[in-house]
Amino acid sequence: MKLIIAVVRPFKLDEIVTALEEIEGFPGMTVLNSEGFGQRIRSSATDALDPFKPNKRIEVIVTDEKVECVVSAIKNSAHPGKKGDGLISVLPVDSVTMI
Repeated sequence: MKLIIAVVRPFKLDEIVTALEEIEGFPGMTVLNSEGFGQRIRSSATDALDPFKPNKRIEVIVTDEKVECVVSAIKNSAHPGKKGDGLISVLPVDSVTMI
């Protein structure tokens, strides 16, 4: 199993959810508010004072067979056309226990 973590622009969340819900057997997801920044060129003095931009962090645990499909759905629906507007990580999961 794998944990997929995607950090995306908030305005793309609805598109991402729609794309993920179309995947057969999609298990569900967790969405968190987050802030951050990566490599960028400062475009104004305001950026220098507050470099953090609002994001959404999506977490999905899937079987190994679903990883490529889920990553592709997120990537295709989250990309707003500008480089550096998101990040997708895939991590191993040792176990999951339902409560």
